[in-house]
Amino acid sequence: MTTSGKKIRIAQPVKQVTIDAGLLPKVKPGAAAASGEAKVKIVAPIAPKAVALRQSLKQQSAKAAIARVDAAIEANTVSPTDAKTLVLSLAARFLGRGPAAEKWYRSHHIAELDGRTPAQMVRAGELQTLVAHLRAVAATAKA
Repeated sequence: MTTSGKKIRIAQPVKQVTIDAGLLPKVKPGAAAASGEAKVKIVAPIAPKAVALRQSLKQQSAKAAIARVDAAIEANTVSPTDAKTLVLSLAARFLGRGPAAEKWYRSHHIAELDGRTPAQMVRAGELQTLVAHLRAVAATAKA
């Protein structure tokens, strides 16, 4: 199934009502009628079932993306640039983004991985080991 790039929206009921223009926080000049009334569209809140459906679709999409990345790592088809981006995004969970993560990538020696830096491991083609280590570190940090 392909889409045209537009996000699919679950229909929400809309009702147009007339209210006192003085109740509106910002009234554009000429928007209120001479009688001091304005027409407003009221959109019903999203149903809990629709919210749950959206949440599950996001989770399925994230799981599929992770599976694709894991398959590429397993097949050793990840380019060095993509590998660096992946490692930095995993490290950003506990280091934050920016110069600190970049410095860590180039100069932090990981004792559990024979004292090598993440950059050395990526260059050596050991991305799978590095990613497994970073995921284990992230899992212990959550606990």
